[in-house]
Amino acid sequence: MRIKITYHLMPWEIDYALLSFSQLKKSYYYLSSKDNIVIETVLNLSSYTINWEESKLPKEYFIDKYNQISILLEDYTHIKKIYEGNKLYGHLDLQKECIASDIDYYLSICPDIYFSEHLLSYMIEGAKQIENKYFLITPQISKVGDADWDRITNSKYISIPYKDYLKVNTFDIINDDVNSTDEINLVPLSKPKFAGWFDLYSKYFYEELCPLHEEWEGYGPWDLYSLIILDQLSSYNIDFQQYLLTGKTIWFYPSGPLAENNIDGFSQYYKNFLNLNIHKDNQREIFESKLPYFINKTLMQLKDKFII
Repeated sequence: MRIKITYHLMPWEIDYALLSFSQLKKSYYYLSSKDNIVIETVLNLSSYTINWEESKLPKEYFIDKYNQISILLEDYTHIKKIYEGNKLYGHLDLQKECIASDIDYYLSICPDIYFSEHLLSYMIEGAKQIENKYFLITPQISKVGDADWDRITNSKYISIPYKDYLKVNTFDIINDDVNSTDEINLVPLSKPKFAGWFDLYSKYFYEELCPLHEEWEGYGPWDLYSLIILDQLSSYNIDFQQYLLTGKTIWFYPSGPLAENNIDGFSQYYKNFLNLNIHKDNQREIFESKLPYFINKTLMQLKDKFII
């Protein structure tokens, strides 16, 4: 089995990368030696997004720190990249670049997400038990701001008011997760819901059912695009299933104390020293404006395969 983990980070997320790489270092000790895991990371220093000449911190600061913390991934096959071009670049570009013929499963990690050192092994072992051609596995989460997320929310946190979801202390969740005696199970969901925070995808789901398009660039809600595609295909007999891995909870580090004064948590410190040309929300709006075109293009590609 060959798994590729993708991890795209902006310079202001460098402290989250240290936390993630530390968890991946610990995760290694719980993995099977038979599994070949490739981690592809990109430090995005695009001058399209950041005006380095007007920034108070030089890009070399982030390059040095990225190189140092990457030592934590030396147990894996680590494809380490630094993008220093002048074009719009983001996680959508990494998602295109990471495709490889010899990969069986893809797993995406969002930089500011806490995950247990046991979670990766549970996700991989769970994938080995699944017979569906098109599938993904999602761990449980804490409460999010609307009811659509409740179906993947851990029951421990379901009673939290929607308006208070970012008041939850992430380290309370970490403590619960570390000391949990909950049984680990894969539970099929009747309706898909995921965000790309720490999801494992089968090769065929990632490359065929909800494919990326060559003209994609920068940042955009691939999860929203995929969910709309799945909804459009729901009336067809397609061998797709999303599974919820219960017993393990992921959550944002910038929550509770790290969100009370600043929702960006560890990120805002660095943003104060960087001159940004374009923000993520701007890129998201551009992508969403083109969603109908991308969805129609995908459905046309799938027409012959599923007789739509």
